[in-house]
Amino acid sequence: MSPAAAERIYRLLLRAYPPDFRAEYGREMVLLFRDQCQESDLRTIGFWAAVICDVARSAPALRAEAWRSRGSQSTQTTEVIMKLAAMLTVLLGVLGILNAVVEWVAGSTGTIQGMHALSLGLGVFASALLLTAGIALLRPTQGGRQAARLALFASLVMIVAARLLFPWMSVFSQLVGIGLPIALLIALYWPRKSSPVGAA
Repeated sequence: MSPAAAERIYRLLLRAYPPDFRAEYGREMVLLFRDQCQESDLRTIGFWAAVICDVARSAPALRAEAWRSRGSQSTQTTEVIMKLAAMLTVLLGVLGILNAVVEWVAGSTGTIQGMHALSLGLGVFASALLLTAGIALLRPTQGGRQAARLALFASLVMIVAARLLFPWMSVFSQLVGIGLPIALLIALYWPRKSSPVGAA
């Protein structure tokens, strides 16, 4: 077997390593392999067994490390997105409360019927629960997530009840009041990769 053919085989074996590792160390590994080819008999089983054992011993560990690192980065990205969603939820909860208060003040000049008043009250409570859920999501603990789930579910039920009792909310308010809790509940119940233990 020629050294060029041996090098081609070795380059194929290097594909077992992660791309980032190959980009950083691949050239040096090929140069080292060339040196080994000059000092060894390429036709022996022992030479190739040593090369394959070396790749089989080191490549899986490096692949696993790369996957763990990618999973950790993905978890950090998810946490940042959840913090942004929590801040948005707090803001929309405050806006929802203000919207219901403005509707109440505007309606108080005329006559607010019983169903309208009850619907406005439910809207205020739903927005307050949305605000509570946003604050709970800002605490990255299991207890905070559980409190956020309960507050989001209760907020969703109240918004739907308020909408069914009296249609005072704008289409945008309804989309936010119903869509945001559903989206956040899906995000909170979506399975997550756990952070690697002992990662630096």
